[in-house]
Amino acid sequence: AASSYLWASPRTAGTGATGRVVCVDLVTVFNESQRQKDLAEEMKSKQDALEKENQKRRAAIDADQQVVDKMDPSDPTFQTRARELLRAQIEYKNWFDLMQADMTREIGVWTVKVYKEILEGIKDLADKEGIEMVFYRDEFTPSSYNVDQVREQIRGRKLLYWNNSTDITMQIVQKLNEAYRAQPRQPMLEAEHAAISAA
Repeated sequence: AASSYLWASPRTAGTGATGRVVCVDLVTVFNESQRQKDLAEEMKSKQDALEKENQKRRAAIDADQQVVDKMDPSDPTFQTRARELLRAQIEYKNWFDLMQADMTREIGVWTVKVYKEILEGIKDLADKEGIEMVFYRDEFTPSSYNVDQVREQIRGRKLLYWNNSTDITMQIVQKLNEAYRAQPRQPMLEAEHAAISAA
């Protein structure tokens, strides 16, 4: 849904203040941001590569497990093979946990970067158009009907009403996308995850 301007009462004459207040639907800005869309594509490609490597490592461990399961415990090589399997399982778990944590960190880092870019775009537009305040706009949709959760959700809302006559959300989207598309396209993530390519 589009966000809109809110008009506050004019301030005292001579202060230079316009009393102009607007709100922005940040979810829409994120979703319609071309940088965010390109980042999502890169992230999916990286996740696909990670899953491919994960299946390869998992298959190797499963194959070793089948060999050890069929061995006679009295076999002189049994203990050695069992220890090697355990070591491989531990290394696999550590690798998998590290990859998951790293992906989560990268998503968090880029979420912050995109958010800061959005804030800069909002500030620039506000400075040019004499806007004094910009509020976060969100629709009130109860996530549950648990009274404590409903009250917490209500307390978290800062904007209760807006006038739909003017839309600033798509102005921000257009501004950000124009600036982003004017630059040469550069990969935002590493072309290949170092740990994925490691043997």
